Amino acid sequence: MKAVALGGVALFATLLFGVFGLIAFVVVAAGGAGSASAAVTVSNPSEEALEDIPPILLRLFIAEAQQCPGLPWTVMAGISKVESNHGRFAGSTVGPDGVIRPSIIGIPLDGTSGTARIPDSDDGRWDGDTVWDRAVGPFQFIPGSWRIFGGDGDIDGIADPNNVFDAVPAMRRHLCPDGQIVDIASAVFSYNRSQAYVDDVLEWARRYTGPLATSAVPIAGYALVVPAALVTEESLSRAHHDYAAWDLGIPVGTPLFAMASGTVTTASNAGTFPDDPNRCGTTVAIAGVDGAAYTYCHLSQIAVVPGQVVSAGTPIGLSGGQPGTPGAGNTTGPHLHLGIRFAGTTVCPQPLLLAIYRARPINPAIAPAFGCVQGHPTTNWAQWLDQITPEQPPSPVGAVAAGATEGP
Repeated sequence: MKAVALGGVALFATLLFGVFGLIAFVVVAAGGAGSASAAVTVSNPSEEALEDIPPILLRLFIAEAQQCPGLPWTVMAGISKVESNHGRFAGSTVGPDGVIRPSIIGIPLDGTSGTARIPDSDDGRWDGDTVWDRAVGPFQFIPGSWRIFGGDGDIDGIADPNNVFDAVPAMRRHLCPDGQIVDIASAVFSYNRSQAYVDDVLEWARRYTGPLATSAVPIAGYALVVPAALVTEESLSRAHHDYAAWDLGIPVGTPLFAMASGTVTTASNAGTFPDDPNRCGTTVAIAGVDGAAYTYCHLSQIAVVPGQVVSAGTPIGLSGGQPGTPGAGNTTGPHLHLGIRFAGTTVCPQPLLLAIYRARPINPAIAPAFGCVQGHPTTNWAQWLDQITPEQPPSPVGAVAAGATEGP
């Protein structure tokens, strides 16, 4: 691990070089209470992403997303795909200088064909139309939006919506006007106010995310705490060995993510157990905006600081738990331990995690405090979730198989 001092901000980087020599995992800790991290980590591109996204754009998406906490690069790539097939609409291509040739220009925004009615505002400078405005470039900026968010990214003296070095940073500024994103779907909706558009973009973002992602795309304000490729419904439902909590055996160094948006309350390194009696070991705790408290144990590295505001899906560190190593705590092998409390009561993480995995998150307020401990009646969480209605969450008793327990 390498530490670099930069303007009072410590940048902790684990360099996993892949295609194009890209940094595949970067952890950034920004000092100061209440501050958000200065960057977000990137995710490994899927095979489809590597085949579909021009390398020049892939590099730009990854670099720009790091400037906005909570913004996965895959969402920027999804917008690019939906708007112009990555600058390839109608036979256009992106050159090594970043310029799209021929320029991509949309239909007149004259109020017909379901369009807004926007009279010309740029004297035809970008869209060639002196009567009506048109969307321009690979990300389809209208001239009015370009005046707000556009910039000269390649320092050539021209802020050009048909130049990806200018347009990718502009897209990031449009999505991230407040410097961070808490709700991805709302950010995409602000870019194009169509739910069908949001759905298309997020679907492409999912397809572009590799099997071992180092960032997570939030769903309705929640995200899995580990890469989705590492879990199944069975592992997410597995009961804990002695109290309401959740353990998952994973390799040391697996990226861990904030389950919900909130503020980091604890980010503490531990020594070697039992010389350091801290059973949880290196710990991160987050006070969620949903009222729940999330505690992660046995980390090998921390990527956040106390007081830092994080969004759901933001990387918080790397897993650990190797016995006899600093920070592992009281453990028999590498794993993540997750505990969740709501209104002072420890609740079962299993139904909450399974609901996120099924893309139907539920609020921790309705999570039961029992049904997830080995040696006691355990709940079939899949059935429990199937019974949930907005008006009446089910009792876990109805889904408990008498005397049944889950394996370790």
